[in-house]
Amino acid sequence: MAAAGVIVFAAWLGSAGASGRPWVVARIPLAAGTTLRYGDLTTARMSLPGQTAAGAFADVNSLMGRTLAAPLGPGELVQAAALVPPGAQPALRPVAVTVDPAEASVLSTGGLVDVLVTEESDPSSPTAVVVRGARVVSIGAAPGGFGSATGTEVTVGVSSLAEVTAIVHAEHTGTLSLVVGEPSDGAGLAGAGASPAG
Repeated sequence: MAAAGVIVFAAWLGSAGASGRPWVVARIPLAAGTTLRYGDLTTARMSLPGQTAAGAFADVNSLMGRTLAAPLGPGELVQAAALVPPGAQPALRPVAVTVDPAEASVLSTGGLVDVLVTEESDPSSPTAVVVRGARVVSIGAAPGGFGSATGTEVTVGVSSLAEVTAIVHAEHTGTLSLVVGEPSDGAGLAGAGASPAG
């Protein structure tokens, strides 16, 4: 499939500005496992052979929320073979956490976040990664009110009960922080010997 992607990418480069129709391509480097958002994709005008066109997409909207099964480079054509089948889309387990309103203000629904914790029992403790690549499901009001001094409630989606447990435990034993994640950092539980977040 990688070879096919290179061929299609080369075909696009060779036909840039030529006649054809718009097809959806990656706008930025995308890792396998990425859940597609609007900023990830764009369109490029090209002429595709029939068999390639049958597995390509003309509408960015039709791909929102789909998951990549293979990585894509900038400008590479998005094809059905590079996507996780709709019936196999990973189900996310929601878990709500309360974070500083300033942190929540830079997050967006559907975006990736890394969950960090600083243990309250030891002020000198380093901040550690709990879970990488959680998905922001919603941003709402904490018990004290939306954006209040008590914090903002953010619901994140993770793929396993172990990740839910780790986040809940971290919130009960320390102070949680959410930072915007990068697909290249991977997703899931941080290893037992994870390096402190910097």
